[in-house]
Amino acid sequence: MKKDVLKKKILVFCSLLFFMGLLHSCEENKTLQSREVSLDCLYSNYESMLTLQDTAKIGESDGTFPRENAELLQIAIEEIELGVSKGLAGQFTLQYEADNFCISAEKAIAEFLNSYQETLAPGTPAELIVYGIDGKGRIEFGSDPAFGGSDAFAVEAWIKYDENFYESGIGDFIATFDNSTQPHEGWMINFMGDNMRSTIGMGPQEGRVLEWGNKYPTNYGEWNHIAMVYDASLSEGQLKMYLNGEIFFSKTNDIVDNAGVVQSYQPNTKNFNMWAFQEPTDQARCMTGYIRKFRFWNVAKTQSDINTLMNSDVTGSESDLECAWDFTMVPENDEAIADKTGEHTAKIVGNYKWISL
Repeated sequence: MKKDVLKKKILVFCSLLFFMGLLHSCEENKTLQSREVSLDCLYSNYESMLTLQDTAKIGESDGTFPRENAELLQIAIEEIELGVSKGLAGQFTLQYEADNFCISAEKAIAEFLNSYQETLAPGTPAELIVYGIDGKGRIEFGSDPAFGGSDAFAVEAWIKYDENFYESGIGDFIATFDNSTQPHEGWMINFMGDNMRSTIGMGPQEGRVLEWGNKYPTNYGEWNHIAMVYDASLSEGQLKMYLNGEIFFSKTNDIVDNAGVVQSYQPNTKNFNMWAFQEPTDQARCMTGYIRKFRFWNVAKTQSDINTLMNSDVTGSESDLECAWDFTMVPENDEAIADKTGEHTAKIVGNYKWISL
């Protein structure tokens, strides 16, 4: 029935194109198009969206979806109908043109499902997902010069993500990186291409960074522990990343000036913000994912340390611990979440969801 509705709309669209002189035969173009560009993902997403529209309860109470999100879903349905119509009319020449409609539809579906209303009492064990794609959500850990790190620091957290957790360019997981000033300052754990990377600003030359990466885990929907460690005192391997307690990569500082002098890490001097799922000074660098047990240490940690930390809790009184948030239960106030040291406060901004365990 749903496909019949779509076909009727497409026939109307094709008829309009015919009378406008833009095509001679809708069926002829459909046959030609099917050999070049697949519309399968458009059809499947359209079916899913109509099913959601038909079955979702709309309202203002728990167990329903907000009306404003239902209206956004309707707009997305009309957009994918247009995409299918264009495809059948032969207006796509490359697959990515159809895929762009699919990506938009998948984002609309995810955003609608995320809007499901469920009130969880403070203290409820839960997982936190932040919808950072398109810059719609992030965690702000506050502003402190200590977050910039120094010649030795370590960042560790558990992360989980699904497919398409970031879209293009760079997707930041946690960062203080300042992309707005020269030389680049601060650090970030980020994704680019099929790599998970560590990046830190080096100077005083412009545009210099020490960074490295390795293929990110594709065990979608499962937790991974990652740790970035920087230690300028080492003769090699100053920048390291660990994945689930094992060395993920090691990078020796090879950033030199015109005289061949090795350059130093540039901690933040202007921007002291630390954010997750979005970069503080370049909000297009964003991603969607889950986080728990995030900690920042103002000392370099060894592999043995990392293996111990990934399987243990912290109290907040540990030596060299700058801040720590567990994100394992619903807080009293999502805009004022105290860290375990008692020195800092985090705020969750925009689109996110606590999912009951």
